[in-house]
Amino acid sequence: MAEKALTSLAVRARSLEWATLHKTGEKHAAARGEPFELDPGPDQKNILAGLQVDRERLVKEIREKCGRLPAPVSVGIPASWVLLRIAELPAGSPDELSSMAELQVDKFSPFPIEESAISYELLAEHDGHNRLLLSAIRTDTINLLSDALREAGIQPKWVDINLLGWWQLLKDAGKIHQAGSQIIIILEESSCDIIVATAGVPVAMRSLSGMDDLPPGEADEEIARETVYTLAALDLENNGNCLAEVSIWHKGDQPAGLVKQFETHLPVATHLNSLETLPPLAEGLLRRAERRTHGMMDLAPLAWMEAENARITRRRMMVSTILVAGLWLLGMVTLFGGIQYQKQSLSSLATELESLKGPAEKVRAIRDRTQELIKYMDRSRSGLECLREISDKLPPGIELRQFTYHKNKNLEMTGEADSYSLVADFKKDLERSDLFVATELPQTRHMTTGKEFFKILCTMPGGEKP
Repeated sequence: MAEKALTSLAVRARSLEWATLHKTGEKHAAARGEPFELDPGPDQKNILAGLQVDRERLVKEIREKCGRLPAPVSVGIPASWVLLRIAELPAGSPDELSSMAELQVDKFSPFPIEESAISYELLAEHDGHNRLLLSAIRTDTINLLSDALREAGIQPKWVDINLLGWWQLLKDAGKIHQAGSQIIIILEESSCDIIVATAGVPVAMRSLSGMDDLPPGEADEEIARETVYTLAALDLENNGNCLAEVSIWHKGDQPAGLVKQFETHLPVATHLNSLETLPPLAEGLLRRAERRTHGMMDLAPLAWMEAENARITRRRMMVSTILVAGLWLLGMVTLFGGIQYQKQSLSSLATELESLKGPAEKVRAIRDRTQELIKYMDRSRSGLECLREISDKLPPGIELRQFTYHKNKNLEMTGEADSYSLVADFKKDLERSDLFVATELPQTRHMTTGKEFFKILCTMPGGEKP
C-alpha cells in the first residue's frame, strides 16, 4: 500500500486496542497500544450502548487513551455485532460478487438493505465457484461508532471483523490444519466466536454473545450445543471431511467445564490454547489492512466512500487552484521581470552601440579605403588584362566596335559578327574565363549588311552590372 502509516483499531464490547505501522523507505516500524478498558456505564453491556447514553464521556476517554492515531485506520468490530453466513456462489467479477452477496444477505437479514452495510470476504475459489463469508450490519450502528471515533480524532476508513483478525493470526502461526476439519473456539470477554474449517478454509463462522449473562455451567452447555448444531448442519462426515480436533483459544483461567462438554458431545480431542501466545488482535487486523485487496471484508458504508472521494476531490481542486495560481503568478513575475530585464538590456545595448558608432564608422572608412586601394593596386583585372583576355578568345568573324571598362567592376563591349553562332560561342568562351564571374548577352540584332550586331556585359569579382 502507498500510505506512509497504517493503523488498526480493535473494538471489543468493553475495551479498545490499537496498532500502527509506520513506513519510511524500506523500513517498517510497528507501534502498539496496550488494550484499555472502557466503562460503558451502569447497566450498559457494551460500548455501543454506552455511546447512546454517555457519548461525551466515552469520546473524551477514547481521545485520552488513543491520542491521534495516524490515518488511514481500519476498525475491527466484534463478530457478535454482525450477521454472518458462508455461501457458495458462482465465480464472477468483484462487482458481480457484490451484487450476488447483496441478494443473498437480503434472504437472511432482518434489516432493510437500504439501511444496511453489506460486504463479503472471498475465502476460496474452486471449480468455477467462490466461497464467500457474507456479512451485514445496520448502517446506524456503524455510524454511531464511527462518529464517536471521529470526534475523538480517529479517522476510520475500513470496517473489518475481529474474528477475521484472529483467523489471520492463527493462519500466520500455522495453527490451521490443511487436511481434515477442525473446530476453533475463541473465548474473549463476553463473546464466543466459532470457526469450522475444512482443508484450511472456513465452512462456518458464528459468534455467540451474552455468555457472561449465563452461569458458567450454562454458558459452557450453550457453546457446546450451538457448536454441535453447527456441525450437524454442515454434515462433514458425509462429505468426507471427518472432524479431527477442537481447539479452544482463551484468555485467563482454563475453561475446564467447556472442555468437559466437548468431550461429552464430540468424539475428538479437545486442545486448550492461550490467546496470549498469539500477537495482539490489533496486529492481525493490521496485517489484513496492509494486504487489503478486492474481495476483503469492509463494512464501511457507501456514504463513507462518497464523502472520502468528495474530500479528495476538494483537496485536489484546492491543490490544483493553488498550483494554477502559483504558476500564473510565477508567469506574471517572469513576464514582467523579463520585459523589465529586456528594457534594461536594450537600454544598455543602445548606450553601448552609441558609444561604438564613432569608432565603427572610422573602421569602416579605413576598410573601404583599404579595399579601394587593394583594387587599384591589383593589376590582374586591369583594363589591359581584360582586353588581352578578350583578344585571346575573340574568334575570326567577329569585329569589336566599342570597349568600355569600369575598373574592378565590369566591362561592356559591342561589335559585329558574321553569324549569331559566333557570338554565342564567344560568350561561352568568356564564361569560362577566370577574370569574370558573369557574362550576359543582353542584345543582338541582325543588320541590313548581313552582319549580327551584339552587346556583351562581363562582371568581375566584387563588381556589379552596369
